[in-house]
Amino acid sequence: MVTELHDRIAKYITKNALITDWSSIREYYARYSYLTFMCLIAVHINPDCKPEDLKHILCDNFLEDNELVEYILMTKDTVTFTDDIIQFINKQDIEDINEIYQRFLARDFILKDTSISFVKSKNNRDILGSYYTQENFAYEITQKTIIDYHKENTDVPIKIADYSCGGGAFLVSAYRICKENKLIPILYGYDIDPIAVLITRFRLYSETGLQPDNIHILLGNPLLRNPERANSLSVFKCAVSGRFYNIQMGIVSEKNMDVVIGNPPWEKIRFEEKKFLRHFAQGAEIDTKTEREIFLQKASQVNKDYYLECSQDYESAKSAIKKDYFFKESSCGELNTYALFTELCLNSLGETGVSGIIIKSSLVKMPVYSAFFKSLTKNNHIYELYMFVNRKKIFSIDSREEFSVIFLKNKSDKEIGLALALDSYEQLNHKKKIYISYELLNELNPDTGMIPNIRSNKELEFLVSIYKNHKTFGATYPECRFGRLVHLTNHSNSILKKEKKGYLPIYEGKFIELYTSKFATFKDMSDSEKYKSKATAKLIEDIDGDEYPQSRFYIQEDIWKNLSKNFVGDYMLAWRSLTSATNRRTMLSTILPLIPACQSIQILQLSNKKMLHILALFNSIVFDYIVRLKMAGLDLTQTIIKQIPVPDEQCYDKIINFKGVDAPIEVHINSRIKQLYKSDKRMHTLLEQIKTYELQITKPRKVIIAEIDLLVARLYSISEEDLRKIALSFTRYYSVQEAERLF
Repeated sequence: MVTELHDRIAKYITKNALITDWSSIREYYARYSYLTFMCLIAVHINPDCKPEDLKHILCDNFLEDNELVEYILMTKDTVTFTDDIIQFINKQDIEDINEIYQRFLARDFILKDTSISFVKSKNNRDILGSYYTQENFAYEITQKTIIDYHKENTDVPIKIADYSCGGGAFLVSAYRICKENKLIPILYGYDIDPIAVLITRFRLYSETGLQPDNIHILLGNPLLRNPERANSLSVFKCAVSGRFYNIQMGIVSEKNMDVVIGNPPWEKIRFEEKKFLRHFAQGAEIDTKTEREIFLQKASQVNKDYYLECSQDYESAKSAIKKDYFFKESSCGELNTYALFTELCLNSLGETGVSGIIIKSSLVKMPVYSAFFKSLTKNNHIYELYMFVNRKKIFSIDSREEFSVIFLKNKSDKEIGLALALDSYEQLNHKKKIYISYELLNELNPDTGMIPNIRSNKELEFLVSIYKNHKTFGATYPECRFGRLVHLTNHSNSILKKEKKGYLPIYEGKFIELYTSKFATFKDMSDSEKYKSKATAKLIEDIDGDEYPQSRFYIQEDIWKNLSKNFVGDYMLAWRSLTSATNRRTMLSTILPLIPACQSIQILQLSNKKMLHILALFNSIVFDYIVRLKMAGLDLTQTIIKQIPVPDEQCYDKIINFKGVDAPIEVHINSRIKQLYKSDKRMHTLLEQIKTYELQITKPRKVIIAEIDLLVARLYSISEEDLRKIALSFTRYYSVQEAERLF
């Protein structure tokens, strides 16, 4: 059904839009899409409706105002188009209109040659933030929020708001729950999408029977707080033109809410040039920034002006938001809507109000939000947090994505109740919670105070014990110098793709594995393979052989000397920056000579003696396990490293008997490191300087690595039984049989 609707809309856009004018195409797409859903709703209300009935059906049922309906009905060929749509609808089994719209958003309009068509894409959906919540999930969240509020408040009516209402799932749930509990709701909803607003109004008015005075569903952008709100028609025209961050879309939402609910969008506030142009250009024309610049240079002045207007909207919006006291905590870093909406919801609550919203888990884990999150926890605003993974596809996004349901008050007298590793909404009210305080969070993450990546009380207890007995990396090695030196884009003017005298090869994260930088190479690969987006290097068959990685980029030697001038030693410790807590191993580290390394590698420098200590530490399953409990996102940064507890340097001097040899732990570790690097001639000078002994028998690399794991466990005072449990959490590295045999 949706495909047929798109085909009809495409036909009329092609016929009536000025096909050389991007703004005209965008406007007619919005007009005919809106008319389509007007018809769907009108037919649902009155199956016998005709095009001439649309106005009175919508206006008599308080779904839209007269001025706006008259404006949209002035669209070219309205009568013919709506008659076609109504006839088509009457031949269908009418489905849920909200569901139809979600499928409608899964395809985007594109200009091909001189006609419009629709293709599967999520560009428009991303811009709108329209990933709607399952109705049952919305009901569970709304029910808990209203009940939590009603436990301590018996006043009626209840003012309930959703600042990104989409198709109305939360507000419809709120009405039903209030009805069940004999409560009187006053409902407020806001959205930047005119069709979403129309659907929400339709769902509420058709279900509730409430008078319009108790329902306030407005088109507008609550993040743009404009006290001089434009009239509804001006706002509608702005939305139709796709300028959702223009100040005309701004509103000042109601304050002193009793309940605030919803699923705010999870998008960055930035003009997505490629997504914008994708509607009007073929992919090959705009894949790279250079290609987009050429494409825009060739565009007409009218289209350039439209492009610049849309781009400037975002810049102006970001500037306004950063100056707005309402967002003083959340307007940090690159502005992200889920953080801003969280502060908006909190600031909109009355003294005893409660908010329950879905957010991206980055808000409670990523260092960029540490000040905001510390404010939320220190002031007891968060009282419960339910953390989900999307492996069962609760949302139509990446199954690895993490999100949370956060419950807020102006003041809570409890520690934060955490429910972890949920994967279905049914668990919301049944999953056992652990409780954690602001003070404990700041012990576990002293620099950020964020939520660790824990899934159970046992993991929390493990982290607490580790922090109790060991100082953090930052406190233990305050002299450590960190860096991430060569940026392939920022330094592109000094980088070549072919080897040349006066240029040095650039190492990439793909070359690094545990205790080696000879893991992969670009040797014997075609340019199309080497330089494609997300290129994969070819594995080196024998990392103990004589082959070294061949790079695909080379940097000018003088530029490298300037970039590395603050790093004075001959060696550096390097690790893969791009990684994940769900990978086979999260921390992959090696020692390297001081050579050019790009942004996919992070480096540090200490004395050679300490760097070997850190090498063993970083590559151990104990440290890796702690990293997994601490890491959010895909970038293993120095901020995370600095907050991880590590053994004191004096521990390495302790003499123990290990595998029949009495020696300091440092010597046991270095003897094995020397064996692991025996084929890397670049490391010989470093390894000749340290005290070691010959291993009695030749052992496979994995056995040697496991022995270092055992030694690092000794440094942390972790028992072999607990180490075995840690090993069993790395089943993609150590099999169950290996874990039992080696530990």
